[in-house]
Amino acid sequence: DENESQGFVLKWKHNDLQFYQWIPSRNPVVFSSFRGHLDLDYSESEERLHKHSALKFISPMANHTGNYTCQVSTFQHVATKSAHLQIIVPETDFSLGYQRETNGSTLVFCNVGEIYPLPDVSLIIDEEKVTDVVVSEQVQDFTGYYNVSVQHILADQNKDMQIDCEVSIPSTEYKLRTSMPYLGAAIRPEGTLQVFLCTLVAALVARMVYSF
Repeated sequence: DENESQGFVLKWKHNDLQFYQWIPSRNPVVFSSFRGHLDLDYSESEERLHKHSALKFISPMANHTGNYTCQVSTFQHVATKSAHLQIIVPETDFSLGYQRETNGSTLVFCNVGEIYPLPDVSLIIDEEKVTDVVVSEQVQDFTGYYNVSVQHILADQNKDMQIDCEVSIPSTEYKLRTSMPYLGAAIRPEGTLQVFLCTLVAALVARMVYSF
């Protein structure tokens, strides 16, 4: 109804702070840190009261996460609707591996780098989540992105097993998983072979020295 739409103003708020306003007879206006991050030419439809009602982000930032409220007001009515938006910055590093320690133990690790928001990182061995882990979390000063490392000392490093690492972001559908086989049974034969080769080389060197 033309009379009911008189005075139509559409506003978007981020955490209760207005950053967008559109009046059908004018172009959209963007305020604050959202400048340069919204496509002002984007149109939801050709209907007069819907053309610039929706937002299209350009290179969204992590700090754009939050509660969004759309408020539509006329001379006669005011209507609002809110929802939470979570901006996810995918990781630049996702690695799973293991290394031999100087004390003879085997350390399994999973590293996730430059991700936002803070993820849950889990080590899984033979389809069972490992609870005995050491977790390290670091936050980058400028970006606010997270680096997370999870480590675990194998209880039985001579056993063959399947090792997985799973990364998820709470309250979202974002989930990653990578896996690797761990051939623990190959450790002792490999070590025995190395000792045998070293002994053989030493014996050959001793024989050559003796022959001279």
